Amino acid sequence: MTRRQRPLARRWGWPVALAALTIGGLLFALLGNSDFWRAMSWIALSIPLLIILRHWPLRRLFKRKHAP
Repeated sequence: MTRRQRPLARRWGWPVALAALTIGGLLFALLGNSDFWRAMSWIALSIPLLIILRHWPLRRLFKRKHAP
């Protein structure tokens, strides 16, 4: 399958999940008053950052190896 033939859910699944996790973390921080909600906010907001940090060097290496 080429990139254009991928189903919509497969192409946008991870970005939508990360956006929902970020929005959830922000809502936990705004609406929660206890330490539990504060901790849930930290966890929910940290996961997208960890995923970005994990994949950022791979993208740089991929571009460098396959550049014309």
